[in-house]
This record gives sequence, C-alpha cells and structure tokens, in this order.
Amino acid sequence: MARSARIPLLPSGRARWVVSLILLGLAIILARDYTLQWAQGSALRAQGRLRYLRELPLPSERGIIYARNGMPLALNVPAVTIWADPSVFARHRARWGQVARALGLSTGALARRVARGGADYAYLLRQASPALGQAVLALGVPGLHVQATSRTFYPLGPVTAPLLGLVNIAHHGAAGLELGYNHWLSASPGREKVLVDARGQILHVDRILRLPRSGHNLHLTIDPQIQYWAYLTLLAAQRHFGAMDASAVVMNVHSGQILAMVSVPSCNPNALGSCSDPADYSNNAVHQAFEPGSVMKPFVVAAALATHSVSPAARFNVWQPLVVDGYTVTDDVRHHVLNIEHILKYSSCIGAAKISLRTPRRALYAMYRAAGFGRSPSLGYPGATSGVLPPWQGWGRARHATISLGYGVSVTTLQLADAYAALANGGYHVRPDLLLGQARRRRRIMPSWVADDLRRWLRSVAEPNGTGILAAIPGYAVAGKTGTADLANGKGGFYRHRTNATFVGFAPGKDPQLVMAVTLRDSDKFWNFGGVEAAPVFRVTMEHALEQLDIAPPWCGKRRCRLQAPRITTAQAEIWAEGGGQ
Repeated sequence: MARSARIPLLPSGRARWVVSLILLGLAIILARDYTLQWAQGSALRAQGRLRYLRELPLPSERGIIYARNGMPLALNVPAVTIWADPSVFARHRARWGQVARALGLSTGALARRVARGGADYAYLLRQASPALGQAVLALGVPGLHVQATSRTFYPLGPVTAPLLGLVNIAHHGAAGLELGYNHWLSASPGREKVLVDARGQILHVDRILRLPRSGHNLHLTIDPQIQYWAYLTLLAAQRHFGAMDASAVVMNVHSGQILAMVSVPSCNPNALGSCSDPADYSNNAVHQAFEPGSVMKPFVVAAALATHSVSPAARFNVWQPLVVDGYTVTDDVRHHVLNIEHILKYSSCIGAAKISLRTPRRALYAMYRAAGFGRSPSLGYPGATSGVLPPWQGWGRARHATISLGYGVSVTTLQLADAYAALANGGYHVRPDLLLGQARRRRRIMPSWVADDLRRWLRSVAEPNGTGILAAIPGYAVAGKTGTADLANGKGGFYRHRTNATFVGFAPGKDPQLVMAVTLRDSDKFWNFGGVEAAPVFRVTMEHALEQLDIAPPWCGKRRCRLQAPRITTAQAEIWAEGGGQ
C-alpha cells in the first residue's frame, strides 16, 4: 500500500503574517470606504454636482413697441444663442475649425470667445437665426449648445430707426426710445439649474432658480402711414438738395400727440452692419439744434401784439435797409410800406427787425420761452437738446433785432412744431407727447385774439406771391412760415449757398388740426431756401395726413372749395420764394 503524500504546512509565524496582512487590507478598505461615504461624502457629492450641475439662463422677451393703431414698430422674432461648455468643448479642439466655419468666424476668433467665457458657459453667437442653430446642432460637437431666444425686428426699418433707436447684442436699449425706456422695455431673464452628462448634454432640470419676466410694452402716438409718407418725402428732398441731414415732425395741435417724427439719413436696423454710424440713427428732430431763420418772426409779432408794443394795423416802411449797431438788415426783394400780414407773407427782415426793436427784450424772451424754445423736451430721449436761447439781459441792440430773424438762437424741429401748435390752437402751449394715454397739459401763452390774427395772416404765406406757395394743398387752406438761415462759417461771417431751410405750417388753415415742421440742414444745391426745399415736403406729407385722418376739405355749396392759388410754374415759384423766404 502506497504511502500518501504529505502537504507541507506554512510555519505558524508566516501564517499569522498573511492573515494580518489580509485583515489590515480589509481595515484600510473599510477605513477608506468610511472616509468617502461618511467623512467626505457631502464634500464629494458637492464636487460631483459642480461637475454635472450647471446654472443656465432662461430667456425672456423684451417689451414690444406699438403704433397708435396697434401695429408693432419693434417686436420680438425667434432667434437662438449659440454657446459652449468650455470644460467639454475644449476636449474637441480638432473640430473647432468645423464649428468656426459654420458660425462664420475664424478659428482664432472662436478660441477668443471660448476663452472670454466662464468655466462652464461661453457665448459664441447671439441673436442668430434658428436655421443656423439647427446647422450647428447637426455638427454633433460635444459641449456645443443652442438655446432658443429672440431678437428685435423693426417692421418699418429705416422709416423708424432714428425715432425708436436700437438695441445692442445683449438685447438692451442702445439709442433712442429703446434706450430712454430701457427700464420699462427690458426683460429680466431667469435662471435654472440643470444636470448634464459628460458630453455636456442636458439630462434633467434640477430646479428653477429665478422665473423669467418679460418687459412691458410701449404704445406710441405715431401713425405708421403718416410716418411713412413723411420719411419718403423728406428723404427725397434731402437727396435732391444735398442736405447733410433733415428732420420733420407732425403733431396734433390740440392734444400735443406726435403723429410722425422722421429723420434722415437713416439705416435699416434689421440688416447686419447697416447701423454702424451713429449719425444714421440719431433723431435730428430732438438732437440737432440749428439757427432757424424767419420761422421765428410770428413769435416776435405775438410778443409785440400781446404787449401792445405795436398795433395790429401798424404799417412799416421797409424800402431802405435798416442799420443797427453797424449791422445792416436787408430784404431780398424790396418793398415800400408793409403791414404785419405782408411782413409775414413776404418775409420782410426789415419789417420784423423794426417790430422787434419796438418790443421789450424781456417780453420777447418770455414769449420764446413760453412757446417752448430753450427747453429740453420730456419725451424720453437721452441727450435731447434744449437749443440755445441767450438770456435777454445780454442782448445788445443788434441781437435784439437779429434774434427776431432766427439768428443768435438755435432750436430743434420738434420745438418749432410745438411752438406753432400754439398759434394754431388759439394761443395754448400743449406739451408734446409720444406715449398714448398721457394727460394733456396746456397753458395759455398769448391772448386768443393774437393767435387768431397770426393764424389769419399766416394763411397768406401759402397764397400767390407768398414765400410758402409750394406748401399749398388743393382744397385746403394752409397757414405757415418759411425760414432760411445762412450757415455761419466760424469766422464771423456766413457761407454762400449753404443754408438751413425750414417750413412750419398747419392745416386746415381755418380750423387747424395738424402742425408740421420740416428742416433741411446744410443744403447746398439749387434753390436751397425754406420755401423751395421744405415747403413741398410739408405739402405732400400733410395732404396724405389729412386723408389718413379723414379730415375733409371744406365744401362750397355742392362742390369742394377750390384752392385760391392757381397752377404755377417753377419760375414763378422761385420768384415767390423771394430768395427762399428769409
């Protein structure tokens, strides 16, 4: 019988060492497990959340700007924000060139945008089209995300750009009403915490940290049709006469509501890169002050009549030039003796200066101030100018005379429309308004009989031989005043053939409802005078405005009343413009 093999046994000491090592390993594992699970569990879980939980913005929409008829002038349209999670996106640099080409960027520009972002959120492109967002998502690059948002779209484009202003890439107001009412229009974005995977894809919304809040809407007094016609007509005149810029305002004479406010040059804020020059979206009607010329003469007459410095029946000899402290005041067309109506109709500078010199300086200054000159409008436009109206105490005799001719004072187009509304409505200054629902504020600034006389006299300006004959509208009586001011050359003199051309008028003449001021600044072509440049802009725009608002012409028996002015030739118009209606 074979002897069984003996299994060697470890020495008892070595066996104890092996068991001790096994137990020690288990103890270390248990200790480590205890440390991870209990001692450091909270901290490690927090670290995990930091790696896989992200705070992302929740988009909200900016308020909409509406016209008086409910048409949106600035609204939100779908857009996307393309962003990256740098911690994930950086691991796929080999595909950055592909992403850059899709976004229309260079690889270096893409890298800079990623570097400018935070640890987990970097903007690559804002306010992009949804189609571009879909194309980017189709690339399937980890860490690249597309978020639905909105951008501002302006349906009338350049027609309203200077009026409304612009928003910047962050959808905040950058100019115009968009900036002035940014606190009202701005939306408040929300925040949410989401769980993402290793590729940066959102798996779960953990919780909403802050709910988004949309901006408030803004309802303007603007009539889109009148705004459109005013812009087209003004743009044509600006291009034809070579004016540096131009502006126009149409206003209701009783309520002060502004129905149109246009400015050229302009730009299309919907076109990328179109509005790079601030001059293209500056609202010249409130931001550009200029020497207005003879459109100031009716307020000299108003001050003179209200203070009884002159009689309504007064007559003045204007045959000889008037010399005042070494300065000579002349007329472009010589007349003999003129009453006040004819001084306004023919725009006699000699006659206006004589009326001004008979009127106390303080009374003249007070009338200008009461009519709104020298005051900044409260329409919400940052940087709106008040113009320049020097204190009357500093007026010498020459300034006393020439300020009545629109020199030595600067005004805005809005101020002119505002002031003439008082002549049209019976002597009340009405605060201009751009927002619907505002309480009307008015105060009397001249006796009603003064306003009535001026309204009647100013109708002759748009009749044959008047300087504003080109403002006449068939079937309607029109009242107004031309103004032409030579541009100062900065050397104590004036440029030749460079002018500010202005017309301010209201219609219908016997029962005025609307007032319009038109200014073309620094024009240098053709007959660059107020009666030739600005008056036709008034005529075309006002005719459409009266039709738009159903303000019918007066009827004489069974037929519409005929305009007193017959058809006129261009040569006659130039003669009647008297060199532009100084």
